[in-house]
Amino acid sequence: MNSPGHLDPFPEPPSASAIARWVSSLPVRLGMVRHWRWWLIGSMLAIVLLAVLRAPIGAWLWPQTRAQALREEAEQALAEGRLSDEDGRGARELFEAALAMDPDRAEVRQGLARVALAALEQARVALAGDRFADAHRHLALARALSVPRAEADALAEALRQREAGHAGVDGLFAHAEEAHAAGRLDGGVGSALPLYAHVLALEPTHPGALRGREDALAELLAQAREALRAGDVAEAARLVGTVRTYDPGHVDLPDTLARLMEEARLDAEGLSRLLAGGASGSPLASPAGVSDPAATTAPLDEAERLRRVSALLAAAEAAEAEGRLFDPRGDGAVDHVAAALALDPGSPGAIAAAERLLPLARECHARELRANSLRSAGACLDARAGLGEDAGELAAARRQLAERWLAVGDERLGAGEIGNARTALAAARRVDPAVPGLDDFERRVRAAAAASRFD
Repeated sequence: MNSPGHLDPFPEPPSASAIARWVSSLPVRLGMVRHWRWWLIGSMLAIVLLAVLRAPIGAWLWPQTRAQALREEAEQALAEGRLSDEDGRGARELFEAALAMDPDRAEVRQGLARVALAALEQARVALAGDRFADAHRHLALARALSVPRAEADALAEALRQREAGHAGVDGLFAHAEEAHAAGRLDGGVGSALPLYAHVLALEPTHPGALRGREDALAELLAQAREALRAGDVAEAARLVGTVRTYDPGHVDLPDTLARLMEEARLDAEGLSRLLAGGASGSPLASPAGVSDPAATTAPLDEAERLRRVSALLAAAEAAEAEGRLFDPRGDGAVDHVAAALALDPGSPGAIAAAERLLPLARECHARELRANSLRSAGACLDARAGLGEDAGELAAARRQLAERWLAVGDERLGAGEIGNARTALAAARRVDPAVPGLDDFERRVRAAAAASRFD
């Protein structure tokens, strides 16, 4: 045992109770009890500073560790051919993540460039193996990563030609011709216009598809004008909208649009809304100050009906005095009288005007038939229907016109003009769907269209 005057060089460690007493008295010695509010404020400030400075402190303590790990993972993914992946583990996504963490690192940008070149090479390999979907996907990735444009364009052209060869362009075109001959112009995957569009996507200069699409669109516009003459503005707008989807620059489109605006009494803004499927807009006043009766949904009182009929008959007299019996824009004397009859079938003035003009419409129909101008004859026939022609005589005239269309189609088919034969077939079907010989002629047109691909 050491003497009291001699200090032990290895003193006994404090007991647990002594340590507990020291710890419990620490808040008092530090003033935490008396100044607890300041200690609380200081603690909160320290937490905020750590949150704000976490990234700089981490970068200082562990410089570029995470970015470096991402670059290594990206290099591994590139070596394994995993160029892009939706789960973010592809080479592209990993390099882009590393670039976001370290924008100044040149190696990361070079890595993305190597991914682009690898994507282009994978597209070539897929093309050689006729894996067209993979080729398109890899080519899109290469373009997104700014691969040299000349190389990408050359590969895209090779891909288009190879795909066209394997897709059977001739077969697609034959199916389009068959659908066209059957009158199935639009409305489904197997109809003519979508098939023509598919052919042209694979071979943009295909002459048959270009000609067929032009003819089909012309037929749709002719149907739109027929719908306008029948007063079906909605159907006409639908057909015009379809044509604009396939070819907004079609040669017959401006005239049909003008007729549609005139018939629907629309300005340019209203026409745009109508073609987009919205409201038809506010009607414009006609020169005679009469709105289209078909556009009025509210019932008219007798005074308003008489006023409108009188205005229409006045407009008809003015048009007749100017020699405008028929007008493609719907502003001829016959058009105004037909509108007056539709508004008031019992109007003595409208009936008298119709009786006066009906012989002129019959004469027009006969004259155009003699001249073999069948489209004009059809317009005159529509005028006869609007003026109240006898149903039996009208049916006979429609049968005669349809037979003439079939004769023209037969002549065109014999000359090898399949497109014109199809147009005649469609016209005959519109005039009289029950005309004898229609189905037989349709089968012949179909067979000729199918055989034409071997020419």
